[in-house]
Amino acid sequence: MGTVWLVSVSVLALVVLLVGVFLVILALVVWQEARRRPGYEPLEYVVEDAVRHVEAGLQGEGNDRLNRGDIRRILEWEVFYLQGLAQEDRKTPVETVAGGHQASIDYIIGQIATKHGVSYSHADVEDVLRLEADYLYRIGAVGEEVDLDGGEER
Repeated sequence: MGTVWLVSVSVLALVVLLVGVFLVILALVVWQEARRRPGYEPLEYVVEDAVRHVEAGLQGEGNDRLNRGDIRRILEWEVFYLQGLAQEDRKTPVETVAGGHQASIDYIIGQIATKHGVSYSHADVEDVLRLEADYLYRIGAVGEEVDLDGGEER
């Protein structure tokens, strides 16, 4: 009976040792995989979400001059501009400002008039870009506002 008991204890010890080794290996694999993946959700700019956000904002402000297609067209040209595709020399990047600035608004108005034969007022494009900046802020894609004239942050 002593030998059977000794064999049972030995088998039990071996099983416990193997389970322990398996758990250590499993913990290492989980730890390694956790280090490989980012600990945050990547930011996603979804044009249709931005369009809905801008449309709701314009309706709230009483602006019914722009429909969903107009808003989408303005936002798509803004994305084109911000990607640097509007510049002739890619070595000197365009100024990237959420909410637009004079150069981007002029570029968007000009491209839409040239390519689509549609004209929008400066104020309407500016409103769309301002609301797009609000969308970017809400999804966490915009940093603090800065003074473009070289001053300190506001």
